Amino acid sequence: MPKAHIYTVSEITRYIKRLVEEDNALQDIWVKGEISNFKFPSRHFYFALKDEEALLSCIMFQDRTNSLKFTLENGLEVMARGSIGVYKPQGRYQFYVEEILPVGKGALYLKFEQLKEELKQKGYFEPAHKIPLPYLPQRIGVVTSSKGAAIRDILSVLERRFSNIEIILAPCRVQGDEAAAEIAKAIQELNDYGEIDVMIIGRGGGSFEDLFAFNERIVAEAIYDSRIPVISAVGHEIDFTISDFVADERAPTPSAAAELVIPGKKDLLELLENAKKRTLQLINNYLEISHSNLEGIRNSFPFKQPYRPIEDLKQGIDELERRMISYLVQKGKLERNRFLNLTLNFERTSPGKKLELMKEELKRNIEKLVTLGQSKREKEREKLFLWKNRLEDLSPLSVLKRGYSICFSHPGGETITEYKQVKQKEKIRVKLHKGEIYSEIYEIKRD
Repeated sequence: MPKAHIYTVSEITRYIKRLVEEDNALQDIWVKGEISNFKFPSRHFYFALKDEEALLSCIMFQDRTNSLKFTLENGLEVMARGSIGVYKPQGRYQFYVEEILPVGKGALYLKFEQLKEELKQKGYFEPAHKIPLPYLPQRIGVVTSSKGAAIRDILSVLERRFSNIEIILAPCRVQGDEAAAEIAKAIQELNDYGEIDVMIIGRGGGSFEDLFAFNERIVAEAIYDSRIPVISAVGHEIDFTISDFVADERAPTPSAAAELVIPGKKDLLELLENAKKRTLQLINNYLEISHSNLEGIRNSFPFKQPYRPIEDLKQGIDELERRMISYLVQKGKLERNRFLNLTLNFERTSPGKKLELMKEELKRNIEKLVTLGQSKREKEREKLFLWKNRLEDLSPLSVLKRGYSICFSHPGGETITEYKQVKQKEKIRVKLHKGEIYSEIYEIKRD
């Protein structure tokens, strides 16, 4: 029988952990349930999510708990986002929670986040798509409820800032199931009207649910497709909706949108008055400078003596004429000297003259050669005499004069320089200063 493999507990746990955590269907998911067994013995939250049939162990680490906007407690129904994993030391699977929302608002918030991410990926929020607001619009469109506080605030601010500006109201509901469609329709109607320079859409404050009409896709697409620049002013400063991200500008409140859309008339009049004063000052300064320049021209020497430049030019012409005549005279002298030099050079280089010069040079060279030959001969004679004396001093014959002799072996005539070359009874030839003698060896000494 083949032996069955026996697994360790760690092997089984690792295998299950890999199966669970590599399953994408269990990663980044939302789970709805009631909080149970909530406790936080350390910096992290430990609890369970349960329903009528099951219970799921959960953990939420401290870096995630800091972002909670409400207090967790047992019995609270929530929606939690996270991933399923296995805690290996206890071999228990659990839910690693990243985010928690209370049920009700949680579903809307999830819808808000999903649509926001989708539109962001499509480029709805990109700055390149946004249209700059006009500096001084003639006609302003407003998309809001005709009975709400927002329109009253906008009209009040615009009346105060620029009383004669024209306002076009496109009334619509801003809360409830039908609100989003009415808002989108009002935006489209103002675009169809076409005589609007800028548009404000928004409403006053409210809960997340109250403001949710401005988080709907139909409103976002209407703002994105609008040819008229749109200012989104929904709720209070802390409230953010998808319309804020898609719009060309976002204002924290409707009143702030009215202040943003047009400058104050009083400020503009003051600005124009200051510009008028600066313009008059610049004109006066320019006139003063021009008058001063004109006086300077009137008192200038050229203005008083207009013919002096012409007279100076006449004098300059005379000076140029004098210089030209002088130049021509000098040029004539230079050409004459050049001609004389050419004539002399021609005479020097004529064949007859050249032949005479060559004869003279040949005569001088012959004299030099004769002189050099005699000097060379004398020097060689002296050198020859010197070498003759040196050879005589080095000659063996001169040594023989002083009583020395040279011995030669009789048969071969070889010079004898040591005792090994001869034997007893052998005959030798001795060269003297005068004559030669022949001898026979009777004794040899080795030292």
